[in-house]
Amino acid sequence: MSVVTAQALRRWAIVAAGTGVLCVLPAIVAAWPVAGSPLSAAQLRARIMASAHVAYQGYAESDVSLDLPTLPDLSDVISLLDGTTDQYAWYRSPDQWRADTLTTAGEDDTYQTSQGTFEWNYGRNLLVQVAGAQPVRLPRAADLLPPVLARRLLSYAGSADRLYRLPSQRVAGFDAAGLRLVPVSADTTIGAIEIWADPASGVPVQVEVFGRGATTPVLVTRFLDLSLSVPSLATVTPNPAPGVGFSVTQLPDVSGVLNGFGPPLPSQLAGLGMVASPGGLADVAAYGSGLARFVVVPLPLRVGNTAISDASSVGALLKVAVGSEVLVRTSLLTMVLASPPGGPVYLLVGAVTPGLLERAATQLLDSE
Repeated sequence: MSVVTAQALRRWAIVAAGTGVLCVLPAIVAAWPVAGSPLSAAQLRARIMASAHVAYQGYAESDVSLDLPTLPDLSDVISLLDGTTDQYAWYRSPDQWRADTLTTAGEDDTYQTSQGTFEWNYGRNLLVQVAGAQPVRLPRAADLLPPVLARRLLSYAGSADRLYRLPSQRVAGFDAAGLRLVPVSADTTIGAIEIWADPASGVPVQVEVFGRGATTPVLVTRFLDLSLSVPSLATVTPNPAPGVGFSVTQLPDVSGVLNGFGPPLPSQLAGLGMVASPGGLADVAAYGSGLARFVVVPLPLRVGNTAISDASSVGALLKVAVGSEVLVRTSLLTMVLASPPGGPVYLLVGAVTPGLLERAATQLLDSE
């Protein structure tokens, strides 16, 4: 029989006590009072909008449940907007950052540099430089990072939309001040946007988006770990190892693809005025104001007919006097494809009510 000395018992007691402290530490930290912020809602919004040049690095998780239908050739976008995305981010400035999205096969990385955008694909062992401007592009994982998403949503808000302060809460180690934005327009499907940000730097750490009338958010993105230290330049600069493939992809001339189909778009649709189009695309237009805004994109007849065929399998065919319309709706986004006899096919999409897009699409068909 072995004899346990008093000294050994003391050592084991210390180990047990230390383990117990480590086990309860997260609960203690969570229960610790969160410091409030004296900033008003308007002041916090201004600080968030001014945070684009504040450096940071961290780990973020995004959960989106838009209930998007399955459409061919859009599986990556659908998984991004209907699932969980984990990514590491290193941000020095709007023109120098890196975001690594974790995948089952490894990771996919995006670099923004002074030489343009670079995409690294782990599975293909390939680094691709994306050359050319991107006035119109599909969503990517980095768009869901809390700072990027918060500033974009606040920039879309109208002057009449209501701002409220929310109680502070601890996010990624920060005593974050809360802000709630409530759109006043009945045309948007967005019921509220809630943002928490570091009150000192203005860097958003968590964003939640609610559908109209919903009590749970359809989109939540938050940092799980965050530091406001400046990442090294080497970290945000692609430096492929020996043996890694490299190629350059020249983006097509989007204006040449999208412009020139059908007559010019009207100055108003469904009673809403046209706003400036992205990248100087004459035949791509946005209508409305604030968060009640939708985009109209004319598609070539072949591309448009394929889109209508795909959407018809998951959407609703609408009865119209002229041409055809297909409606696809989710908890937040609404899409209508409208085709007059002989083309072109118009794509209308936005976080707006189906009724609004139906009226706009019907007006387009009647004007042909």
